[in-house]
Amino acid sequence: MGQVGFGCGRWSSSTVGVGLLAGVSGTEDNDHMFDSSRVAMAQATLEGALEMPVALADGAQTRAALRTAQEMADRLEGWRAQLLNQLDETAGYADDGAPSAVAWARGELRLDDRTTSRLRAAGRTMRMLPGVGAAMAAGEIRLDHVAAFTGALRRIDHEVLVDATEGVLLPLAKQAPPADLRKAIDRVDELVRPERAVKAWEDGMDKRDIKLARAGEGFHLTGFLDVELGARLRSFLIGASSPRSQGDCEATDDSVCGGRKDLRTAAQRRADALSELLDVAAAGGVPSDRRLRPQVHVMVDADWLDHEPGAAPPELEGFGPIGRDLYGYLACTGDHTEVLTDGVTGGPTPFAAVLNVGRTRRLATAKQREAVRARQRGHCANPGCRHRIADVHHVSWWRRDGGPTDFENLVGLCRSCHMNAHAGRLEITVDGAGGFVFMRRFGASKREIDDRERLNRRRLSDYLRELGTVRVGVRPKGPTVAGPQGVTADIRSAATARAMATAPVTAPVTAPEHEAEVGDVTALRHLRRHTLTPRT
Repeated sequence: MGQVGFGCGRWSSSTVGVGLLAGVSGTEDNDHMFDSSRVAMAQATLEGALEMPVALADGAQTRAALRTAQEMADRLEGWRAQLLNQLDETAGYADDGAPSAVAWARGELRLDDRTTSRLRAAGRTMRMLPGVGAAMAAGEIRLDHVAAFTGALRRIDHEVLVDATEGVLLPLAKQAPPADLRKAIDRVDELVRPERAVKAWEDGMDKRDIKLARAGEGFHLTGFLDVELGARLRSFLIGASSPRSQGDCEATDDSVCGGRKDLRTAAQRRADALSELLDVAAAGGVPSDRRLRPQVHVMVDADWLDHEPGAAPPELEGFGPIGRDLYGYLACTGDHTEVLTDGVTGGPTPFAAVLNVGRTRRLATAKQREAVRARQRGHCANPGCRHRIADVHHVSWWRRDGGPTDFENLVGLCRSCHMNAHAGRLEITVDGAGGFVFMRRFGASKREIDDRERLNRRRLSDYLRELGTVRVGVRPKGPTVAGPQGVTADIRSAATARAMATAPVTAPVTAPEHEAEVGDVTALRHLRRHTLTPRT
């Protein structure tokens, strides 16, 4: 490896990370040996890069160096995980008199036991899932992604997980944060083990508790809430703890939030909302946000109600997928709203025309707002934004462009993205396929924001439908459908699913009693939304 020079009075981006990454990465000549001298060379290169004065880096150099530093850190974390797993597998710790790899790392590396166990498990996962190991070594995923795969190995059959990893999970991990990967793994787990969601609900009810203990000048509140109660409390706190303006305080005679801006932290607002709940509960009312009572929303696809294989399970807003039993309980106590999101109405008129009002009114109707919320799952449409929908915006503006109040021209945005759209920093257009294209403007230039999340959701949905073709009707506490050779639940891979998908179904599927008729879902696909008002 050539020499690298560093100037004392300048910053050189070309020196950052090149030698280090080359030193750690293997080559064809060293595939069958471990060369310790290369580790020393990589260390020397890193030390040279760290000597450069960070204060002299301009904006472009800082961003480039941060990207390189992140890649280096990710790759080194993967390397460290592999080394700890190797130390554990070969009992190399014994040469230093340590009883275990965890004890050795505690004494030699000053790592706590939890960190060592996590790294060691990650190294094992990288070995059991070679594609994950290669992606980690290349800096394409992070340690948190590997940890998600580690959890998946404990729950999902290895052969099924390998197929899912190669087909959809690893490409998703390379583009999405670990939280999205964990959700996708849960979807795969729900398909191959549908009883898991039911057991999770039942276990959650058994664990529920609240503890209130005296702590210093106040009380310390801890506990565990089951899915349904936790979702209701979360919905209430979100609605009742929104920041208040001067007008809100005067209207409610509230002295807590004086001034033009609410200076309370989010945690303080939630505590005040809980106090307000206690004050008004006896009167039979609840605090509200913009005159709307807090609600819990459950989204369920008609395909799931019709037992389509691989259909997405019901999703409780603020929590995630839920099982059939909890869905039945919530559906029994909630209001039902059917929302058209895809397909046609049975004739030549597209589904959106049912909701369109054109130029007859400026603001979106209640039905349109519900449809927008259902289409976007309650989140802002701007790719990467996880905030809740606050406003419904005309893509072609009502006044400036003469845009109609039609469903395909309406997009749900959070408050910040809505303001950026009107300030000219965010440009939105219709993509012609039921979605939107977002462009971020930088002065005279603009750049499209990749909507990777929507692409990844579609890819995952397609994969699960393919995987579930021989699992039609396999639901907890419900009827099952027998496939070829009596196969009902032992699906091994997507290849098996593809081979068996064309075989005739030998038993009919009937819906549970609590499910309503959904009609001809081949002609009309929609979401059934259950809107639940929290009880107090």
